[in-house]
Amino acid sequence: MGELTVVSLIMLIAIMAIPVSMIAAGAVYCVRLARKGTEATLTGALKRRELA
Repeated sequence: MGELTVVSLIMLIAIMAIPVSMIAAGAVYCVRLARKGTEATLTGALKRRELA
């Protein structure tokens, strides 16, 4: 019942990667806001979207 097979371990890693990446992205965004300010961060994001 408590066995971890290779497949279940891979599934667990894949499922846990999603919330971890969301938290990391939020932390990066908060650091950017603290360093650059809201206006500069949003302007930079807008420029990147226009170039894409």
